Amino acid sequence: MRHRLGTLGQRAALLAILSVVFLGAFIGAVPANAQSTEVQPSDRSFLVSLRQANSWLVPVSKEAPARTTNAAISNAGRDIFEGHSRLDVDLLKSAEGLGVVLPNDVSSEHQSLITEMAERTGDNHDRAYATIVRQTQGGLLVMAVQTRATTQNTTIRTLAHQTVQMLVRTMTTLENTGKADPSAFELVTAKAQVNAVRVIGQNIEPSDRELLVLLTQHSLWQKPASRESADRAREAKVRKVAGQLAAEHMQLTAAVTEAARQIGVDLPSEPTTEQKSWATAISASSGEELDSMYANLSRAADGSLIMQVAQARATTRNVAARTAAQTALTLLLKHMLLLEGTGLVKANSLLMTDIPAIAQPKPASSPAPQPDDSSTSVGFLTGIAVLVVAAAGTLWLVRAVGHHGEHRR
Repeated sequence: MRHRLGTLGQRAALLAILSVVFLGAFIGAVPANAQSTEVQPSDRSFLVSLRQANSWLVPVSKEAPARTTNAAISNAGRDIFEGHSRLDVDLLKSAEGLGVVLPNDVSSEHQSLITEMAERTGDNHDRAYATIVRQTQGGLLVMAVQTRATTQNTTIRTLAHQTVQMLVRTMTTLENTGKADPSAFELVTAKAQVNAVRVIGQNIEPSDRELLVLLTQHSLWQKPASRESADRAREAKVRKVAGQLAAEHMQLTAAVTEAARQIGVDLPSEPTTEQKSWATAISASSGEELDSMYANLSRAADGSLIMQVAQARATTRNVAARTAAQTALTLLLKHMLLLEGTGLVKANSLLMTDIPAIAQPKPASSPAPQPDDSSTSVGFLTGIAVLVVAAAGTLWLVRAVGHHGEHRR
């Protein structure tokens, strides 16, 4: 009897697992630009962190022009005040629509920052303001980029995209004042770094070299793949996006090459083996399959790389590497938006951890995938069918167990 129950339990578990696996695959096939109302913990964390940052960056920046005689700091303060104020309005509106409750009060730690900055004047204020605000924005940038790359909620994706654009602009403004201390750009608590101010230097870190190598390899596979897709893609919108990406990778290559020249970094001449397999998969496809393959592989690769680029943009002390990272961040953000705009990018391509299933080779007799609404409808109906079968199977197993038990009695 125990063996019988164990066997039946294994079969029931297998049916349940198959149902879950199927539904997981179905969810991954949902277009990334479809509205998701669910707010993940990481999305909620981003919203709360942004609100907390705005709660002290807005008042401190509002007072900055009155506490400095430095025109650059005054202008930076106004820009940051306006940027974070507008962002906070959009944040509150988005949170309300999503049913997310955000903190209204300034935390004790942030209030102490406001108080401390109010006590500073002159150059002491300017250096502290530029350093601590720039360091805080760097941490926000990394979080916003990660959210932008991975969230399946379109409202939050739009807010994160807007946040990244604003932060890139205002971070540059602060850096251009010459008052921000690059030694405090590490993603740690800002307050501990306020008093240590040094001159910007050309420090070379292994991460700077790695950044330039990664960007070069990315262009080495995506530029030719985009050119090919611009010629062979079935849909006009895919051909247009692919052509634009191919052209703008020339700009990225130029920026990376110049940074490598200044730093003294030898750049690779070929993409990685994995990247070559992506390009091969695109070349081996045609029609609708090519369109979907190109859009999903490119978006997945961009989403993975942009998080590393954001980390470098936020933390590097090297001016040349920072310039290249900024160019890359701007272009990758734009490319992600363009690829998502094709309507072909699926939710399982929002973050690449390995070669997406869409890039796996298929037998020649396999039909090309249909990345349109009809395939999603079929997938949904099939998912329901699987659930029905699983439920029926489970019910049958339960009855079999009961019948067997009665027979034993």
